[in-house]
Amino acid sequence: MTSGAAEIELLDVEREDGRIYVSASLILDAPVPLVFQALSDYEHFAELSTRFQESRFLEPAANGQPRIYTKIEGCIWFFCRTVQRYAQLELIPYVSITATVEPTESDVRYGVESWEFTTVGKVTRVSYTHEMEPKFWVPPIVGLWAIKSVLNKDALESAQRIELLALGIDDKDIQSE
Repeated sequence: MTSGAAEIELLDVEREDGRIYVSASLILDAPVPLVFQALSDYEHFAELSTRFQESRFLEPAANGQPRIYTKIEGCIWFFCRTVQRYAQLELIPYVSITATVEPTESDVRYGVESWEFTTVGKVTRVSYTHEMEPKFWVPPIVGLWAIKSVLNKDALESAQRIELLALGIDDKDIQSE
């Protein structure tokens, strides 16, 4: 897949008291409004990573807050898992997106994932954080190393897909060139 300037500035994974903390900084060669639009479109969100099997909007919450569903499948060595997540979205156009897990239906006890957008010259910096406490066992030290290894592998490809979606380019068209 060919893309513009998509790059990973930072990717860190930590674990403390059963919670996993992911932080990343991405640089995308697309303007903030288009990146925001690509990341807030949960009808197409699953296209951002091969790990996502499904994503969609749900009926809004009683307070009118948008709700989403995502299904992620992945393996870290021999440890394979399908994770379903129901969450409420807080969208502040062109500034931030925050997804807060609804734990009763999700495979996580706690989860808050957020993207913050800033313009840096002609590119967009996306600051990403994800704090979660899964309902399933994750191997302590090896699990953390393996999660970071998988994320390192997938992060650049996902950043490139975000960039392409933001610019309205189908990556299948690029692959066939």
